[in-house]
Amino acid sequence: TDPWDEAIYTENQTLGQGKSTFTLEVAVNEHLVTFTVSTNEEMLDKALLEVGLIEGREDKYGLYMERVNGILADFNTDQTYWALYIDGKYALTGISSTPVENGATYKLSREK
Repeated sequence: TDPWDEAIYTENQTLGQGKSTFTLEVAVNEHLVTFTVSTNEEMLDKALLEVGLIEGREDKYGLYMERVNGILADFNTDQTYWALYIDGKYALTGISSTPVENGATYKLSREK
């Protein structure tokens, strides 16, 4: 089955309101959807939770993302997970410890 069948959005969207605006790319297989997100939140996880783009559970490292844009990554089932990139580079921080930067581009990519 195509993971995009469970997606909330399949086309580019603008979401939220606030003083900071950033770009979030969500990539699964060869498909990419770009979100322009505005927020007053200071941390990326809170900003994306606020607009309903991520779901997950808290663990000792912060939020563990299970769904992004409604699409599940389940390491226990198929070894997939959500990888975070900041301005094109693999993030060294988790989503809960990544600050929102105005104008930045973040990418969540479903990977194995």
